[in-house]
Amino acid sequence: MKESFSQGQDALLETVINKGLCVTCGACVDLCPYFTYVDGRVIVMDRCRAGEGRCFRWCPQAPWKTETPDTRGREEREGIGPFIAVFASRSRDPEKRASAQNGGVVTALMELALECGVVESVIVTGRGDGGSPMGERIDSSGRISAVSGSRYTASAALAALNRAEKEGVQGIGVIGVPCQMAALERRGRYLAEKGLKDPVLLRIGLFCTWALDYRRLSAYLAQKGLKGPLKKADIPPPPTEVFRVSTAAGAFEYPLPEIRALIQKGCSVCRDMTALHGDISVGAFEGREGWNTVIIRTESGKALFDQAVEKGKVESEPFPEENLHGLNRAALGKKKRGAEAYRQMIGEENGE
Repeated sequence: MKESFSQGQDALLETVINKGLCVTCGACVDLCPYFTYVDGRVIVMDRCRAGEGRCFRWCPQAPWKTETPDTRGREEREGIGPFIAVFASRSRDPEKRASAQNGGVVTALMELALECGVVESVIVTGRGDGGSPMGERIDSSGRISAVSGSRYTASAALAALNRAEKEGVQGIGVIGVPCQMAALERRGRYLAEKGLKDPVLLRIGLFCTWALDYRRLSAYLAQKGLKGPLKKADIPPPPTEVFRVSTAAGAFEYPLPEIRALIQKGCSVCRDMTALHGDISVGAFEGREGWNTVIIRTESGKALFDQAVEKGKVESEPFPEENLHGLNRAALGKKKRGAEAYRQMIGEENGE
């Protein structure tokens, strides 16, 4: 890859967007007038000639300095990264579990964070009112349940964070996938370098293996005759190999191999399955329906989770070591595949 001395939009176009590696995290959207989000895609509105830009520095796909989590005082495994503790957990509220993707832990934790003043606002991925999913700012704990559940398509959710910061909002929590957590980490380091305060106080990361291109998924579903917005999407545990969606018309299943063809290209070089840069990382507990795997990574994350247990918001159990080994193997597999895909891409560019 040709080395670029620019750290602005030119470098972002060269190393990420023109290569099709944008993962639509939203870190650059609504940051300046040059980037916007339309129908599931980040769009470059105009060219910016600044030699350095936040768009490049905050992008999780840009070839900036490698950021690795601080491991001091924490156990670390090569796949899932550093952590304080890992639990099997679920919300104690059956209604929250019913509306959530799995155990409702993310909903319970962010509701508690808002109720106790840990954060004043939360950035989530909204349903998009029938269009593509997009970022939404929530200031009331009662609204969190309304947007619970996985989307499976990219959302540019961090654009809502950029808008909130422009409005002077402080004390923000963010729920997002690994690339969005990585963008928050880069963003935080950049702000620290500049002597600026980071309004993000809490990060809850979601396990993710890939995200779908919204436009391609929409075209696929339309070809199958499916109309109307999706109410829920899910991938049941193996060996089913189906992608299940629910709409007002009912539930439908499609072959997972066909759905995998709609994955964003940028996801192929991702090496993080469990949101290494979250304060807490949450995913499904494979083999135990209705429960979450919860990785506590920081002291602030531990304090919130402990409070949720003490207040009866969630129940938790020790995470089985056998399951932890399996999770680590899966995360390590993604790390290796992403690294190899990136090496191949660079080799092709260099004519190797």
